[in-house]
Amino acid sequence: MKKIVLNFFLLYALSTPLMAQNPLLDSLIQNIEGWSKKPPSIERDTNLILSLSLLTERSINLGDARKVFFLDSLSRFTQKVNWLKGLGLYQRALGKKNDVQGNYTDAFNYYEKAIQLLKKAGGDPYELGYAYVLAGFVLNNNGLTNKCLEYLNAALPYAKATKNKNNLCWIYDFLGDYNYYDSFGVRNYQKALFYYQEVEKNIPFTTSPTLKADNPHCLANVYMKLGNESLANQYRDKALTIAKHYNNRVVIFATYADLADIYQQRKDYSKAIEYRLASLDYARKSGWKEMESRAENYIYTTYKLAGDYQNALKYFEAHKAHEDSLGRFSVQKAYDELQAKYKTEQQQLRITELENEHLTRTRNILITSLLLGIGLVLYIIWSNQKLRSKNDELQRKNKEIEEALFKGQTIERKRVASELHDNLNTKIAALRWRLEALDTSRYPQADQKIHESLVQMLEDVYADIRLISHNLLPPELETQGLIVALHTLTEKLNLNTKTHFRLVSADINERFDPKKAYQLYSITLELVNNVLKHAQAQNVWMSVSKNEQYIILTVSDDGVGFQTKNQTDGVGLRNISARVEALEGNWEVETKPHVGTKVTIEIPF
Repeated sequence: MKKIVLNFFLLYALSTPLMAQNPLLDSLIQNIEGWSKKPPSIERDTNLILSLSLLTERSINLGDARKVFFLDSLSRFTQKVNWLKGLGLYQRALGKKNDVQGNYTDAFNYYEKAIQLLKKAGGDPYELGYAYVLAGFVLNNNGLTNKCLEYLNAALPYAKATKNKNNLCWIYDFLGDYNYYDSFGVRNYQKALFYYQEVEKNIPFTTSPTLKADNPHCLANVYMKLGNESLANQYRDKALTIAKHYNNRVVIFATYADLADIYQQRKDYSKAIEYRLASLDYARKSGWKEMESRAENYIYTTYKLAGDYQNALKYFEAHKAHEDSLGRFSVQKAYDELQAKYKTEQQQLRITELENEHLTRTRNILITSLLLGIGLVLYIIWSNQKLRSKNDELQRKNKEIEEALFKGQTIERKRVASELHDNLNTKIAALRWRLEALDTSRYPQADQKIHESLVQMLEDVYADIRLISHNLLPPELETQGLIVALHTLTEKLNLNTKTHFRLVSADINERFDPKKAYQLYSITLELVNNVLKHAQAQNVWMSVSKNEQYIILTVSDDGVGFQTKNQTDGVGLRNISARVEALEGNWEVETKPHVGTKVTIEIPF
């Protein structure tokens, strides 16, 4: 039976007209053909699985049309041979398939299964190290960068122990990205250059064609940031040459995106859009949903800067549709639930320990009191000391409870946001589609107008719920911090309101305490809501800055203002006052009728 399956695979692979498109896949197919001609043995079967595993994963990376067939062949081979390492490689290939399609939760679960199987199998650490690297990258794509770094640290000893330096290069490449890209909040270009150069040193000891093309692309980026444009152009040309040779669409997509960034910075939007479209084309050809979503986001930004709002909206909607389909929130939610459960168990254990300690102390004190016959005065002194100790313990417990409540509220806000977005908005969208499906051509004109009004109202409700669900706890606030969340809020406000919002963040790069960041974000939302409801302003200016003692948030507008003697009457301002007081901060309102209002809030670090 094994020989029939193998011969069928070879007949398909050798007869398909797509085979000549990639020399790497051709080489692996020829290797499989060579092993298949040898007599059946453990050596032959295991080498066939190793070669077919590599062929399957590379075909998935390259978006080759035969990837489904190769994956099915790998499944049948591993089931027939029943080799533990082969079963682990098949789970990893399933993870890669779901990773490319954007099914991140399934991808992460398959990678975890692969790690466990490869650990049990033992032997060459290369395959286990690669499974750790892939699982880490899924976590990073879902905003869990710190968890990704933990997985890469677990992979590092395996990567250093192998002659093939693919995994070591992937780890160094990520550390370079971590110091290069703004989204990580580090921006240390010299350190990024160091890691990219470490990858370059190890390239001769790698077999991955993606690394060979991606590394010069990364070096081109960092040299551009460091002002060496000539060297950047050389590395970029090298990256394109290698990527086109191996038909690596992901690296071509990234390189064209970099060229578009250069022309965008020069405000040559026509040329920038040309490269954006080329980059999007290669992202779609790659089959990676993550790449396609990024490309759509980039081209949306460029069209917006160019003033072409119609195309900007088109690609923004496409990008959001892809983001909604990628399932990032489910991975983060699963991880948050595990973390919350662990914290709850730890707190319960600590409470039990404290109770036992308290009972032990009380028993010892009573026995000592009875034996020594402590007088009334000494007993009162001891009681006062005990009261102070309990008060300190109570304050500490209250702090722990406050932290637990904050985490619980965060989880609940995520749940409510998910329910609004996934359930209520889905039903409203379905209702709108049904209304739109009605044939109103025979309706009286008045009824047609009512129908059109209903459809428009449903669209408005859909947009409002989407905004509310996002603002309950925006992912950017938790994964990237207050500044990124406020920038995202500003963009959304400028899309949905007539008032123009501007944000100045004074080049703040560090992340604030999560509790303070959430409170400041909530205060900003309250102030923005007050402006939109009452101020009748055309422009709103928001800024976040800091000095040695305080984080300073200001929100000002050019609206109608109000009487300062009534400034505490509103519910919104009372909410703001309560939040500022909880953070031990202070705030000030400056306002004049028909001139505008400025609110300044100072929160200690």
